[in-house]
Amino acid sequence: MRLPTPTHITRMMSTSTLPKPSVPLLISAKEAVAGLPNKRDIVALDVSWHMPNSPRSATEEFASGPRIPGARRFDMDKIADHDPKTNPLGLGHMLPTIETFRDAAGKLGITRHTHVVLYDSVGLFSAPRGLFTFKAFGHDKVSVLDGGLPAWIDEGGDVEQGPPEAFKTAEYENGHLDKEMVKSYADIVAINKDGDIVLDARSHGRFTGQDPEPRPGLSSGHMPHARSLPFGDLLLPVSDGHPYTSYKSPKELRQVLVRAVGGEEAWEALLNQGADVAGTAVERQLVFSCGSGMTACVGWLAAQIVAQEEGRVVPSAVYDESWTGYASRPESEIVKGE
Repeated sequence: MRLPTPTHITRMMSTSTLPKPSVPLLISAKEAVAGLPNKRDIVALDVSWHMPNSPRSATEEFASGPRIPGARRFDMDKIADHDPKTNPLGLGHMLPTIETFRDAAGKLGITRHTHVVLYDSVGLFSAPRGLFTFKAFGHDKVSVLDGGLPAWIDEGGDVEQGPPEAFKTAEYENGHLDKEMVKSYADIVAINKDGDIVLDARSHGRFTGQDPEPRPGLSSGHMPHARSLPFGDLLLPVSDGHPYTSYKSPKELRQVLVRAVGGEEAWEALLNQGADVAGTAVERQLVFSCGSGMTACVGWLAAQIVAQEEGRVVPSAVYDESWTGYASRPESEIVKGE
């Protein structure tokens, strides 16, 4: 895989607890295809994922191709927390333990020094979740291929098909989970109107309760004090001239996020922690949620991209269980309407 030297990228802490990234958060297909050839310390990972009601299988598609040459499969449903003690609801793709993460990374030939480039098969959908996972365990050198495999192909990048070739495993050392990046159910129910700002990435119809959830038996609606920010608002839509999803420009992402949190004053207060808002000194985060913690990371990464562009810190986290975990609990308060 060929990737660019990221010397032109402005680097900044993506949250108050993350180190400065040594590689860009987002890489365009044009940069990737025209970049450095035969880079040995880069591993491309396919992190494709499809909704439960989709007929597509990401694992089967990867096994037969097309895929980026030398790519490996990081299955976020398998590399996850399956322990009933810590995942009592049996939810899919919950963040794994550090031991599970280390083991999976090592089997994929990844070390702490590997530059990991994540992509998915539909454009921009599940790859941000992969980046969030690596960042949550302190892996700094990780990027998302904007537009994913479709953009790579559209740009003329080589692909391979058939069974993937074998590769060498490695030993992944150290690492720990940054708990400030992850919100639990208890954290969510404790939020009041002046606390953390929850941005819900599901469609607006599911947020208001007008449309059903794709998971049978699960009520639609939203959490108290949550705000609607459909993840598609952050992306360039599929069209005749643009046959895959990818991120909008940093300027446009900022506009969407500012509007979602309630305007410039609220945005500045969020970035200037401790600032006086309505007579109260606040310390708050942006908390991204969705149906199951997947597209919430589209919003989370958008916030990091804006932070990197502005040289500022956007304090943010992801509610890992998201709506599936929240609405599955009978004691949860569910709000219908705006």
